[in-house]
Amino acid sequence: MRDNITLVLVMSLMVLFHGQALAAEVDFSKAYILPKIAIPTETDPLTEDESLTEDEKAPVEIPLPSVLRIGGVETTETHNDEVTVFNWILSLGFNPDKATFHLQEANLQNHFDPQLLQQQLHGTTWTGEYKTAKSLYFTELRFISVQNGFIGAEIIHRTAEEPEPSSFLQAKVTGDITTQYQIDENGELVWVDVERYEEIVAKINESNEGKEGDDMAPIPTILETRQLIRLKRMRSINARHASSRWGSHSEYRLLLEKNKITGGAGTPPESYSSSDVLTGNGVIELTISEEIDTEPALPE
Repeated sequence: MRDNITLVLVMSLMVLFHGQALAAEVDFSKAYILPKIAIPTETDPLTEDESLTEDEKAPVEIPLPSVLRIGGVETTETHNDEVTVFNWILSLGFNPDKATFHLQEANLQNHFDPQLLQQQLHGTTWTGEYKTAKSLYFTELRFISVQNGFIGAEIIHRTAEEPEPSSFLQAKVTGDITTQYQIDENGELVWVDVERYEEIVAKINESNEGKEGDDMAPIPTILETRQLIRLKRMRSINARHASSRWGSHSEYRLLLEKNKITGGAGTPPESYSSSDVLTGNGVIELTISEEIDTEPALPE
């Protein structure tokens, strides 16, 4: 089925580009399923309560037919030695008689879509250093699963001794990820969560109703994006420490911006309160590396 989808998509792209000669590569490795959408309609007249006013009558939502919507499908187009990368949302119709899918639509995806930005981390490996007051550890962070703002990952810390490190930790970590946009708000560059940005846009659209031309307020332009990541150690796979112990409750607070991960690690407060400061902080700096297919060799 993948080959059929790829062929149809490539043919569709050639039509979109007016038949120009294109070499297209399609990558499904970070694709994800989008939720179903429903079409709000007028109130069903057969079930309508005549005693209700128009404002009290709830619209009926009719689900779309059997359609699978997939986001994050990446294509790399080569035209006259110029390489361009696109992200697409595919709408695939299902034929229950033949048990096959067919491409209904292929729409370009907004590259600021938070779910797209988050899903692009799936399967990536980041390497660098973790510095504490006493030690320096080579660090590797692998994003195993990213879905709907939640992350499952694996982290490895190890010292540099050869042939075996004196201290190392290989642990499962889980947490969440938040996307932020940088916008110009009244002449000041600020970072806002996606939900806050959508509130700003909705308010501007509401105030623009009935206005035209220069009277309409502009929608804030998204200038940059970044991701706030929090991860907590959940389970040790392999651990050794030469001089002390690895904290099982340590938390990583990371910032992904401009293809670099920075942040710190430490122990959060024992209870939720207005104070949310980590203690025993270490500094982390990571950059993306080539994906690694095999498990790293660590001492038993």
